[in-house]
Amino acid sequence: MPGPREAAASAEHAAHDAHAAHGAHAADEAQEPPLAALTAAAESGDVDAQVALGQRYLRGSAQVPADVAQARAWFLRAEAARPGSAAYELGRMSQSGKGVPADPVEAVRWFELAVDAGSADAMFLLAGAARTGAGLPRDDARAVALYQRAAAMEHPEALQALGLAYLHGELGLAVDESESRRYMAAAGHALQHHHR
Repeated sequence: MPGPREAAASAEHAAHDAHAAHGAHAADEAQEPPLAALTAAAESGDVDAQVALGQRYLRGSAQVPADVAQARAWFLRAEAARPGSAAYELGRMSQSGKGVPADPVEAVRWFELAVDAGSADAMFLLAGAARTGAGLPRDDARAVALYQRAAAMEHPEALQALGLAYLHGELGLAVDESESRRYMAAAGHALQHHHR
C-alpha cells in the first residue's frame, strides 16, 4: 500500500495529467471556428460545416454540450449530399450504439456508402466487419481487399493489419515475413505523417 508521500505524488501526477488533457482539449477548441459561425454555415448548406458541427455535438465541448441526437441529425443532413465523412460517422454511431441502438448491419450500410465516397477510415472498419462477420457474412478476401485499398491511401491501421496478417498467416494470406516487415514499416511511416 502506498505511503502518504507516494499517494500525494500520485494525486499530483493525476491532477497534472487532467490539467494537461484539459489544456489540449481547450487548445483544440481554440482552433475551431466559433459555434455561431459554424452553425450558420451548416444551416446554409455547407456540408463540411454540417459534418464538423455533428462531430462537435458528438464529442461535446465547453461551447456545446454533447448531444448525440443533434450530432446524428447533422450527419444525416450532410449525408444527403453523399460525403463519405458523414456516412462514416453515422456508421460509427450505429456500430457503437452511440445515440442509436447498436446495429452492425446498419453500420455496414453506412460504411459501404463511405467507402464508395473514398473514405479510408470506412474501408478499414468495413474490412474489420468482413473479417469478423459483424453485420455481413465473414469474408477474408473482401477484408484483405479493403485493407489493401485503405493501405494504398496510407491508412496506418490498415497497413498494420496487413503486416500482422502476413506475419501470422491470417485472412487466407500465407506467412510472409518480408511482406509483414514491408507493411509494418509503411505503417510506422504513415503514423508519423498521417493527420486525421
